[in-house]
Amino acid sequence: MGRKDWISLIEASYDLDGTDESWMRRVLDRAVPMFDRGIVPTIAIYRFTPTTLEFEHIAVKGPRIFRHFLRAGAHSSREAVDLVYRSGRSFGTMSDVVFSRHPEQRAVMRTITGGLLKDIIALVGHSGMGRAVMMGVSFTEAITPTRQERERGPLVASHLGAGMRLRSIASVLTLDGEAVEAVLDPSGKVQDARGCAAAVGVRQSLRDAVRRIERARSLAGRSDPDAAMQTWQALLMGRWSLVDRFDTDGRRFVVAVKNDPSYPDPRGLTSKERQVAEFTGLGRSTKEVAYTLSVSSSAVTNCTARAQEKLGLKSRTELAAFFAPNGIRARLAEVALDGERLLVGAYPLIDEVSTAKLTGAERSVAALVLAGSTNRDIAHRRETSERTVANQIQSIFQKLGARSRGELAARLQAARI
Repeated sequence: MGRKDWISLIEASYDLDGTDESWMRRVLDRAVPMFDRGIVPTIAIYRFTPTTLEFEHIAVKGPRIFRHFLRAGAHSSREAVDLVYRSGRSFGTMSDVVFSRHPEQRAVMRTITGGLLKDIIALVGHSGMGRAVMMGVSFTEAITPTRQERERGPLVASHLGAGMRLRSIASVLTLDGEAVEAVLDPSGKVQDARGCAAAVGVRQSLRDAVRRIERARSLAGRSDPDAAMQTWQALLMGRWSLVDRFDTDGRRFVVAVKNDPSYPDPRGLTSKERQVAEFTGLGRSTKEVAYTLSVSSSAVTNCTARAQEKLGLKSRTELAAFFAPNGIRARLAEVALDGERLLVGAYPLIDEVSTAKLTGAERSVAALVLAGSTNRDIAHRRETSERTVANQIQSIFQKLGARSRGELAARLQAARI
């Protein structure tokens, strides 16, 4: 069994050599020591829409029957598929994510696996563009993730998503390739910088980032993975991934590769605003979006506010609902009228099916939360105290498996098919 080296798992995320299948196997090799409590690590790349789920590649370190388990589970329940594959949650167990809300799915897992498996822990790295990579480890008993797994798992998932996206953008990468916008040596010295990477302040940020990554990869860095992983962000300044490359003489360089998610958008959002909105729609907190895109929390807040204003939305909660995988954005039809591109659709704020576990009062509060109302405003409307409203909101979060108002919006929209 190999040594537990979380940094090596991040390094494997940015390995551009070989096929996607060989990349997935290398990632699994590095992941096995970190999740040695479980059995048969599995990894899959998949595409999804609000109504479809398609596996592109699956790799398993163990019996091939586990491929069947994965595919069969993806067709067992629309609700479970939404929670696992479309919700945007980057880390969790089947017990926490699915069974707590749909207890009948425990029996489904037993049936699919012949009683072998009781739980799965999964990391999901989203590209932010309808494609994701999921790594799972199976268990013969229900399990509770350790503190380290809960804290480090989402960070690894961010790198897996960025690495998968990078492979599709620049699977063949040279020092002078079009996607490479800066070349630095391992000390952080800039050898070449192009376009926006050539600005003085940006060059310094690139130098600092290379030095941080080199420290993270040192023996000292690997011995303190929590600190190292916090300094090695998945996407520098929301634009670049930093990747090792070698020239013909065998010298190692670090290249800054443009790897930001890109989207066509007819409503005037900037690229950064759309990136923030997409990950907000996946239910990510401001802190999680900031780490994923390697920007400050204040930048995420500002992008969120501008996107809300441009879309005529009242709150971050409405923005999350709009961009959820099964939210209104996924249901809009694009039409042309007098030379203008318009998006047409309807927005059902909340429905009875997705909130069946809530009391009548909680459904009313949930609707006001999704409309962007504050606790004070809800208390005033319902003629009750703010404390009562806060308790009702916490009960709603617990019943629906949400940690924030934005995630609540994303969860409720993800429940729609």
